[in-house]
Amino acid sequence: MGSTLTANLFPALQAEYSLPTSGPQSVLAASVYLLGFMTGPLIFAPLSESHGRKPVLLTGFILFILSLIGSAVAPSWEAFLIFRFLTGTFGAPPVSVVGGVIADVFEDEGERGMVMILWSGATVVGPLSGPVIAGFVGSEGGLGWRWTFWIAVIVAGLSLITVVSLPETLADRLLRDKAARLNKEAGREVFIAPADLNRGSFWAFMKMTLSRPIRLVCSEMLLALTCVYLAFVYAIFYMLVKIFPFIFQEIYGFSAGMSGVAFGVNGLGTFIGTGVALWYATFAPSVTAKHPNKKAEYLRLPMACVGGPPFVISLLWLGWSSSSQIHWSVPLMAMLPYGSAYLLIFVAMINYVADAYVIYSASALAAASMTRSIAGALIPLATDKMLESLGIAWSCTVLAIVSAGLGVVPFLFIAYGEKIRAASRFSNSIRARSGIADGGELMRSISAV
Repeated sequence: MGSTLTANLFPALQAEYSLPTSGPQSVLAASVYLLGFMTGPLIFAPLSESHGRKPVLLTGFILFILSLIGSAVAPSWEAFLIFRFLTGTFGAPPVSVVGGVIADVFEDEGERGMVMILWSGATVVGPLSGPVIAGFVGSEGGLGWRWTFWIAVIVAGLSLITVVSLPETLADRLLRDKAARLNKEAGREVFIAPADLNRGSFWAFMKMTLSRPIRLVCSEMLLALTCVYLAFVYAIFYMLVKIFPFIFQEIYGFSAGMSGVAFGVNGLGTFIGTGVALWYATFAPSVTAKHPNKKAEYLRLPMACVGGPPFVISLLWLGWSSSSQIHWSVPLMAMLPYGSAYLLIFVAMINYVADAYVIYSASALAAASMTRSIAGALIPLATDKMLESLGIAWSCTVLAIVSAGLGVVPFLFIAYGEKIRAASRFSNSIRARSGIADGGELMRSISAV
């Protein structure tokens, strides 16, 4: 939700901080937040794989709340942007770490897929509430733009209860804690956790783990192509956050609040997409039984294959129906297939990554989060120029053409994914570690320290 809190706030921010009426400044508040989303996963995801999921999630969320408070009281535009960046940075753990939590807890691929679908649906619906809150609370006649952030602080404070009650799920951390407890009871160092057997110096360890998301995205073709596809789809979402007010406020005369509500039709499409994804998950095992060599591909990717075409169609529909000569309900209805397709693409590709990288899933998801945050931060900066040069119809057409080209990625993975994974160094490392990771027992050291 935090990423889109500024969606309808630019007029108020412009008046507060004496900003230009148009240009990159109008989306900068969202862009710096997403740059924080790029930075955060690089730090928090690898730390969660070495120091545990809960400490990272809890620390990050507390700092996230403090950064929201900073945004609410920022005395200048520069300070506001700094706090937006920090809010994005500390808001990154849920996006990059929770996928790892789910992979920790649900060993069965079918169960894990269902939970990932529900989690992904929540991450899609969250940003839809930001424009609504900002439109009604922060616009003229509302409580003021600062109250938009105070409401977010209240919501985050209530959500903190769930983070505090979350148990640790990382096997390495649980075994390390158990070893420490047993050593304390024994009065000497007798037990050692598997993760500590070959552990080098702290700084060498930190260098290796913190660089893992970058090493993954640079060396793994499967992850790199997934990141490119998701990055562009994600960037389009934040471009629409800017395009939607242009359509429904400028062309159809909607208020800022009602424009936010209209954008929320995406949410209904998301619910439809979630239903389709859950429906496929019920019979996916029967499909994978017919294709045992491509189990991971057929378990997840058909959803992305189904979502690609309606995603393209929805963009064309929105662009070419947004006219004062056409009723506002026509372009609005384009958001139903868009929301459904977005959810299906996101769920399928994220699930596929989590399945492919298992114990490194947090780092792989961090790499995906990093690349899509870069795209989401930078590409929307060109939205005003694009609309000015091409108009709504042709702007959406350009986005649709690129989306159609990238839509072949899941089809390529179904055809060649198992060969790509077989050649992956990280996949071989995962198979080598699986015996230790799944054993669930402490290993005695050869000699007591």
